[in-house]
This record gives sequence, structure tokens and C-alpha cells, in this order.
Amino acid sequence: MNAVPAKIGVWFYLLFTLASLITAIVFYFTATGMGNIAIICLPLWMAYTVYSVIKSLADLIGRQQRVTNFTRMLDRWQDAFESRGKALLLLFFMTVAVGAVKLAVPVILVQF
Repeated sequence: MNAVPAKIGVWFYLLFTLASLITAIVFYFTATGMGNIAIICLPLWMAYTVYSVIKSLADLIGRQQRVTNFTRMLDRWQDAFESRGKALLLLFFMTVAVGAVKLAVPVILVQF
């Protein structure tokens, strides 16, 4: 029952990860006067996001373990809140919060 919202959540997770990767790449090549922390940590962050993108794409194409995990999580939240709407709202909030953190990391690293 929660498979479609879970799949949408996985797609948004992938999109936020791609946006974070693109942001990090743009900052790495266009930012001037970066400190040592940014010069070291931005490529590490880019490597992590590339890994996350590949893993997410493989998961969407292959065995869909992340979709299964999101579905189980939604089922548990639905039982806990006794409402599907509240569970979906929490999924939306969590997805946006994680996406915001992923987008904030490159911005924060460039500041150092």
C-alpha cells in the first residue's frame, strides 16, 4: 500500500543527492580562495555523493532494497500515528530535511 510513496521518496532522495553533487562540483571549480578544509573535503563529499547516486540508481533498477526499507518505515509510522496522512507527511518532512542537509554540506565546506 505504501510502495508508491516509498518509490517517490527514493526518487527525491536521488534528486537531492544529484543536486548536492552538482553543487559541490560547481563550488569546487568556481569558488576562489577556498581553504585547505574545502580543498580536501569537497572531493571527499563528491566521492560520497557519486557513490550514493550509483547505489540509488542500482537500487531503483535492481532489487529495490531501499524502496522496501522506505515501505517498511512508512508502514511502521502509519501504525504508530494511526494515520496514513501523518506518516506520509513525516516522510515528506524527513526527505526534505535530509535533502537540505545534503545541499548545505558543500556550502558549509566552501566557507572553511
